[in-house]
Amino acid sequence: MRETFEIPQKARILAMVLIAAGLLALIFGFITDSSRTWASILLNNFYFLSIALGALFFISIQYVTESGWSTMFKRIPEAMTSYVPVAFVVMLIMFAGVREIYEWAVPGITETDYLIAHKAPYLNIPFFYIRVLLLFGAWSFLLYVIRKYSLREDTEGGLAMFIKLKHFSRVFIFVYALTFSVAAFDWIMSIDSHWFSTLFGLKAIISSFYYAIAFMVLMILWLNNSGYFAPLNKYHLNDFSRYLFRLSIVWGYLWFMQYFIIWFANIPETTFYYAYRVTEPWSFLFYTELIVNWTIPFLVLMSDEIGRKRVVLASISILLLFGFYISLFLHIMPGSIGFINIGFIEIGSFAGFAGLFMLLFMYALTRASLVPVNHPFLQESLNHHL
Repeated sequence: MRETFEIPQKARILAMVLIAAGLLALIFGFITDSSRTWASILLNNFYFLSIALGALFFISIQYVTESGWSTMFKRIPEAMTSYVPVAFVVMLIMFAGVREIYEWAVPGITETDYLIAHKAPYLNIPFFYIRVLLLFGAWSFLLYVIRKYSLREDTEGGLAMFIKLKHFSRVFIFVYALTFSVAAFDWIMSIDSHWFSTLFGLKAIISSFYYAIAFMVLMILWLNNSGYFAPLNKYHLNDFSRYLFRLSIVWGYLWFMQYFIIWFANIPETTFYYAYRVTEPWSFLFYTELIVNWTIPFLVLMSDEIGRKRVVLASISILLLFGFYISLFLHIMPGSIGFINIGFIEIGSFAGFAGLFMLLFMYALTRASLVPVNHPFLQESLNHHL
C-alpha cells in the first residue's frame, strides 16, 4: 500500500498568504515596538519547535514500546519535525533581541541585582548561545539518523532498520528529557530570572508531547478527508483520544502541583510569579489556560464513545492548540513586555509561523511514501481493532 501525497494548490496558496501576513506583521512590529515583536518571535518559535520535537518523541515512544496501531501514520510526525532547522535559524536571529526579552541580559544588571548576579555564571549571553548550539546539535543529529533509517526501511524492508530505529529512539528519549528541560529553563523560565520551578522542565516535555498529538490528529483527519489513509477507523481515533485524555490528566497534575507547591512554600522569589498572573489584567488568561488545556479535554474525552467521534476529536485538538498559545503567552509576556496586547503583531506573526510550519510539513510529506510500506507492524496498523 503506497500512497504519494501531493500538496493541494489551495493549501499551498493559503500557507504562502499566511507567511506574507507574518512578514508584514514582523516588519510593522519592528517599526512600532521591537520588544513586543521579539517576544512574539520567541513565543511562536518555541510553540512550533515544541510541536516538532513532541512529534519525534511520539515516534520514539512507538518504537520503544513496539506499538503497531500508529504505524500507518508515522510519516505525519516525521514531517512535523522538518521545522527543527528553521527553529535553529530563528534562535540565531534572536541574538539581536536577547536584551529586549531577558532581564538578565541587560548590561549592568548584575551590579544592582544580587539574585541575577548569583546566576550570572549560567545566565550570560555567550554561554546561553553555546547551549543553543549544543541543544540543536543533539536534536538535529538524532532527527537526521531516525529519518534516514526510516526512509531506508521503505526500500530495504526486514527488521534491521527497525532495530536501529528502536535503538536511536531510546537514545532520543533520554537526550530529549535532558535537553528540552534545559531549553525550557533557558528560553522561557529565565525570562522571569528571579523565579524558578523544578517542575518546569517536565511540564514543558509533557506539553510538547500533548500538543504534538493534537496537531497530528488534525493532520490525519484532514488527510483522510482528502482521500488518504483509507483504513483509518474508529479504533485508531479511540487511541488518539486516549492519548489526549491521559495527557490532559498529566498536564493538569503538573500545573496544579507547580502552583500548589509554590503557594504552600510561600517563598517570595517564587510566589511573585503567580501573584502577578492571578491579578488583573492576567487573571482571565490564567484561569482560561486551565479550563482549555485540562478541564474541557478531561471531561469531554472521558467517554470513549464521545472522544472517538471525528468532530469531537478535531474540536478538542483545535482547542488544545489554542490553549498552548495561551500557556506560552502567560509564560513569556508578563516578564518580557509586562502588559497584554494581542493585536496585529501577535496574530500576524503567529499566522506567519503557522504558514511556514504547514508549508514545511506538506513538502516533507511529498518526499516519501505517505505510508511506511515495509514497516514490520504495518499490517497490524491497517487492520487495527480493539
